[in-house]
Amino acid sequence: MRTAAVMLSLAGVSLALGVTPAASQTKMTFLLNVPPAGYNSGFELAVEKGFYKEAGLDVTIEPGNGSQTTAQLIAVGKYEIGFADSAPVMKLISQGAKVKILATILQGNPNAITALKKTGLKSAADMKGRSVAMPNAGSQSSMFPLVLAANGLKESDIKLVTMPPQSMVVSLIQGSVDVILGSVDQYDIQLKNQGQQFDSYLFIDSGAPTVSTSIIASDEFLAKNPDAAKKFVAASLKGWYATLDNQAEAVAAMKKMFPDSDEKLAPAQIDATKFLMCVNRAKFVGKATPEQWEDTVKIFAKIGVLPDNVPATAYYTYDYLPAESQLRSCPLK
Repeated sequence: MRTAAVMLSLAGVSLALGVTPAASQTKMTFLLNVPPAGYNSGFELAVEKGFYKEAGLDVTIEPGNGSQTTAQLIAVGKYEIGFADSAPVMKLISQGAKVKILATILQGNPNAITALKKTGLKSAADMKGRSVAMPNAGSQSSMFPLVLAANGLKESDIKLVTMPPQSMVVSLIQGSVDVILGSVDQYDIQLKNQGQQFDSYLFIDSGAPTVSTSIIASDEFLAKNPDAAKKFVAASLKGWYATLDNQAEAVAAMKKMFPDSDEKLAPAQIDATKFLMCVNRAKFVGKATPEQWEDTVKIFAKIGVLPDNVPATAYYTYDYLPAESQLRSCPLK
């Protein structure tokens, strides 16, 4: 009896301290947008700091293979929750996929048009007649038509090729292609580290000022696990806020979870992510405004990526976000 009393007492202490018993932990698998890097390290730091565990969640993080692939896998129920660019997610939703965007980490998409300086690319319009490489299964396939249309171009005006992400920078340096499409938090950093001189033009400044990479989940998962979804979003944002406060901790957490990840590139990738968290008129980290969403839908509808008769609220929800008083305000200091 005494032993039982002690165990009950310890259990009471654990609950009082906010420690959730392991048996009650909700298991979740979170699929990243791409392989682990600085631009998604906030989630790894949330694991390392125990933010998910404190919320009663047992979270496993898996590398992704492009936002489009992540969105498709969430839509068919292969994963509970994921991280993907809004463009392919919204396109799938418009086609009937039962998915919702829960929290927006990048308020403007990180995609850019990049060319070596010797190419003489002065704007997106200068892509005409050039060979342009796009990574397989990335968000660029959904976003690029916006840029072409805004700059008076058609796909037939360029020579568009696709290739594995790891081939992009090498192909540009070797002259196999004139232009590459990719994230400023990835390819631009690689080029800079290799001493290359280049020009880069963000999609958000070239006709595509859309919201970007977000936490997403299937409607089925949300219906069955509303509390777990809220806790996941809150714990993830805590992980990102901790990343902004201490980048070194985030890099260490990333490397610990994924030993093959590149800790040398990660700090610059986090810097790029920090910049994109508060662009495009954002007011809070993690929460795009209704106006941002409405403008995003209008832009996509204009070129036929989305229908023009579906309201912006069909794509996102604020139901799983913490109160604004718990979010970090923009601009970041």
